[in-house]
Amino acid sequence: MTADFTDISGAQSIPAPEELPSGADLRNRVAELGPWFHNIELAPGIATRGIAPAPGPQPADHPLRRWQVYREVLPADMGGMRVLDLGSADGFFALEMARRGALVLAQDSWGAMIARLRFAAQATGLQDRIWTRMGEVTAIRPGERYDAVLALGLLYHLRHPFHDLEIIARATDLLWLETTLHPGEGSFIHFKPPAEGVHHIRKWFPTRDCVRDMLDECRFTSIETIPDPTPNRGSFLARR
Repeated sequence: MTADFTDISGAQSIPAPEELPSGADLRNRVAELGPWFHNIELAPGIATRGIAPAPGPQPADHPLRRWQVYREVLPADMGGMRVLDLGSADGFFALEMARRGALVLAQDSWGAMIARLRFAAQATGLQDRIWTRMGEVTAIRPGERYDAVLALGLLYHLRHPFHDLEIIARATDLLWLETTLHPGEGSFIHFKPPAEGVHHIRKWFPTRDCVRDMLDECRFTSIETIPDPTPNRGSFLARR
């Protein structure tokens, strides 16, 4: 396995900037790229969601609550690990894993988020440890392998959740997965179609048992529940 992602189709490195904006120029650039889904501190006193408006109902410090769940779960030393961050959004988790020494391929289907992530990587000086790729889960080609995959807030957005989970599972033996859950008992997945005036994205809400069953069907041999205090959210660590 190579030391970077030059072997991965569609992966793009992030060049070091010739010059980074600072002060008012940095704030203006953040505003131009917004709205930001993640609140990322780019420089002392300059955080993305403190400048550009948020695109949804998440709290101003999003994804801090999710990070508090994973801060102690992710290895403190990820040096030498190649990690795929699926549904990376603006890159909060990709940046945090890069800070811990990982080489990260951050993938999202929305080009605007990839553009914000690349800028954040440059602004924080972590561009040498992060690559990007735009695409759905199906962009993962046969034979791609990663030491770990992070899929937070992704499963319920997928058009074909179990099919895509199988693709993810073939690429790694270590998966961190977080998703919205249906509160029902038993193993099933609930489809919530777009609703005018409420939300425009289809969503799949599995029960906790359904997530565990899907991971088991993907041949993960150890499936642990990660304590997560957020109502109707579930976090899992699956490995072989």
